[in-house]
Amino acid sequence: MQEGQQGVVTSFGKYSKTVEAGFQWRLPYPFQAHEVQPVSQLRQVEVGRSSIVSATGLRDSSMLTQDENIVDVRFSVQYNIANPVDYLFYNRTDRGGDEELVTQAAETSVREIVGRNKMDAVLYEGRDAVGRNLAESIQRILSAYKTGIRILSVNVQSVQPPEQ
Repeated sequence: MQEGQQGVVTSFGKYSKTVEAGFQWRLPYPFQAHEVQPVSQLRQVEVGRSSIVSATGLRDSSMLTQDENIVDVRFSVQYNIANPVDYLFYNRTDRGGDEELVTQAAETSVREIVGRNKMDAVLYEGRDAVGRNLAESIQRILSAYKTGIRILSVNVQSVQPPEQ
């Protein structure tokens, strides 16, 4: 194993052990197999693209606040794999993998947080609090589903009212 990687060893398809970096041994393929995961690799996903949804005519970053105003929120989420066993055995990787999981959790969290606040709080006073609350909310969702993903930071890039 290389530095910054962990290996998950399975015996006859069932989880056996997790090994750290270094020289490791395992039985040949029919008896044991392994999956290598880069646990120190920093991954990032952008949320709030500027593409327009044809059904509504709004951007997919547009959200409704508590006082029924629309706000565009764009941010990035940085994360890594904290638990390779949960990441491998409790996730479906055939539909976009970890990026799709983090994006869906982030969109759910930001819509909840923005929906609980008024427009002025989101735009001016509570902008820093939105980022902090967002990281905690995303991590709570991902932990509930045992994804094995750890949120490191959320960087709010822009919060603005939409154009006319």
